[in-house]
Order: sequence, then structure tokens, then C-alpha cells
Amino acid sequence: MVDTDFIASLKRARTYGLGEFLEIISELSQESTKKGALDRKHKELITLGIALAKGCHRCIDIHTEAAIKLGATDTEMLQVRRVALYVQASPEHHHTELWKAWTDSWREFSLSKGCIDRRCRELVGLGIALVQQDARLIEMHVKAAREFGASPEEIFEVMPIALLMDGAPALSQIPQLVHALEQYDALEVAA
Repeated sequence: MVDTDFIASLKRARTYGLGEFLEIISELSQESTKKGALDRKHKELITLGIALAKGCHRCIDIHTEAAIKLGATDTEMLQVRRVALYVQASPEHHHTELWKAWTDSWREFSLSKGCIDRRCRELVGLGIALVQQDARLIEMHVKAAREFGASPEEIFEVMPIALLMDGAPALSQIPQLVHALEQYDALEVAA
């Protein structure tokens, strides 16, 4: 399941002051860059997607360089840019014809061949959805990531990246992430 050190850090974050907060950010930084269920290259591609969505030019430069050092190609980074573009273009209102057209278009893009696999595309989308605090997108990307073979551990590894890139706003999305995974698992058991 989720790394117990990560959970302990989250619990401490609620009771500590600034010095401890900076220590926790350092721990998150280490968590988000070490190999786990996801390899470091994929973590950097997810981080790059979040940086693009946030429009942080310094972050984009840092994570582009880190992804290149880990073997990411220009084509892979272009595909991450496309994911960021798609997710940024998602309609605000989720019960409209525009939402349906957008989800159909996203699904077509997600299913298309590309240099990063479908699972990774969905995890990049999930990272962006977490920092956008969009429950509907979180649910959609978790479901699709699971359908494309992502494990719960891989999905949860996106959270420290989102926390590093967005701090407390992303922290507030942990219940949404857990709920989306539980919903998917319940549907799988029922099927």
C-alpha cells in the first residue's frame, strides 16, 4: 500500500511549524525522486506535466533537464506537453455536452499510440488533476490508469509529486484519491 514514512510525514505536517514544514518538503522531494513502484524517469515526466500545468517556467526547466538526464526523449516530453494541454482544456462543468466531447477526445488521445505508455499518460493527467483539485478528473484518471495496468502503489506515488509541486492544496486531495481507488476496486469486484 502507501509508504508508512510518507503517511507519517503527512500526519506530522498538520502539527508542525515552518522549520518542520521545510523538513517535510525535503522528505517529499526525496520521496518523489527515488525509485519506487514508478521509475524515476516516469516520476520526472509526471512532475514535468504538473509544472507545465502550473505554468512554472523555472520548474519546467528543472524537470525538463532532469527528465533528459534520466533518458527522456524530446518526443516523450512533447507527449507530456500534450497531456498537460488536454487536461488544462477540460471543461469546468462536468455535466455538459462539452464535457462528454472532451472525455471522448481525451479517451481517443489516451488510447492512441505514443512514446509514453497509456498508463503513464493517465498518471501525468492524475498529477495535474490533483493540483487542480478536480475530483471528477482525479476519478477519471485513476480509473483509466487502473484499466491500463497501474497498481494502487503507482497511483499513490503521484501524490508526493503533487505535494512537492503544490503543497497543502494537493494534500487536501488525498481523500479524493482514496475514494477514486475504492470506487474502481468496488466496480472490479462487482464485475
